[in-house]
Amino acid sequence: MRKENYNYYEDEMKDDVLDIEDLIFTLLRRWKLILLTMIPVLILGVVLANTRPTLYQAETTLMISGNNVGISLDRGDIDLNQKLTVTYLELAKSKVILQNVIKRFDLKEDEKTLASSISILPVADTEIIKLTYKNSDPQLAAVITNEIARQFITRVSEVMRVRNISVIDKAEIPQKPLPKKRLLIIAASAMAGLVLGVGIAFIIEFMFAKLRKPKDMEKILGVPMIGMIPEFDNIEGEEGEKHA
Repeated sequence: MRKENYNYYEDEMKDDVLDIEDLIFTLLRRWKLILLTMIPVLILGVVLANTRPTLYQAETTLMISGNNVGISLDRGDIDLNQKLTVTYLELAKSKVILQNVIKRFDLKEDEKTLASSISILPVADTEIIKLTYKNSDPQLAAVITNEIARQFITRVSEVMRVRNISVIDKAEIPQKPLPKKRLLIIAASAMAGLVLGVGIAFIIEFMFAKLRKPKDMEKILGVPMIGMIPEFDNIEGEEGEKHA
């Protein structure tokens, strides 16, 4: 009896171990569920990829300088200007600038939407700032980019009491739109759908696996297990051979 109990618990422990064969078997058995989960996510990705608006990006380049033009800068001045760059970047998307731009061009977008279309990044180890803006109209993209730069310089002059930002290159009308990256969006949605489908498949498989274990059946039914019923697949065949 003790040996039977030992084998029973040993088999139960083996059921808790999920090996490669179990993973493959689950994927093969639940492939329809995985496919049905993946298809809607993939369709959503295709729709999003094909409905992405065409955007143009204009760019202007600014430089921060702590001295007048013609005076050489030492390493300390350059380091100071690089630190000022971080401070200036916080001013670049201030509400005052965004509100002025929206009012000047009568834009329909709010401050948050406008800020999301603006990118202001410092060039590494330099005093240069690149300011970009995206819009569906290429001409408007260039005009607004230059206006943001002008508003930015004015705002820094008012707050910092210095005028040490100059424009290196003004924004020009972009000739080509930004890439829409449709294939990347579709591939990402397909991968997300596959991961979601596989996750749901393993969750369902885990739930059904728990119902197969005697210990879990005892918890669900609230009664102790009396014994295991063996399989009798070959008994009728063996009895037939004996009678023959």
